[in-house]
Amino acid sequence: LQVADIGDVPINTFDLKDSVRRIEAFYDDMLRHDVRPLTLGGDHTVSLPILRAMAKKHGPLALLHIDAHADINPHMFGEEIAHGTPFRRAFEEGLNSFGINLRRR
Repeated sequence: LQVADIGDVPINTFDLKDSVRRIEAFYDDMLRHDVRPLTLGGDHTVSLPILRAMAKKHGPLALLHIDAHADINPHMFGEEIAHGTPFRRAFEEGLNSFGINLRRR
């Protein structure tokens, strides 16, 4: 197994939506090569653009998310994309191959 540190993914610290676009484009470009990305660190929001890029190449993905919070909020502070919403968006966009119950009990 060969592993390479390709550095930080480019982001826009002043615009979250632009950061999401940049991250997805970065992974789109990386996935044109025969690689399997291993991503460490970052705000939970980074998961969504990475899942989007990965699903374009591989189809729906299996995902194991271990955290104190499910990150399936419909909105955070009026925004659809934020650190507490990425896995709801992934589910809604069909990026994963598992089902979750998003209804409140």
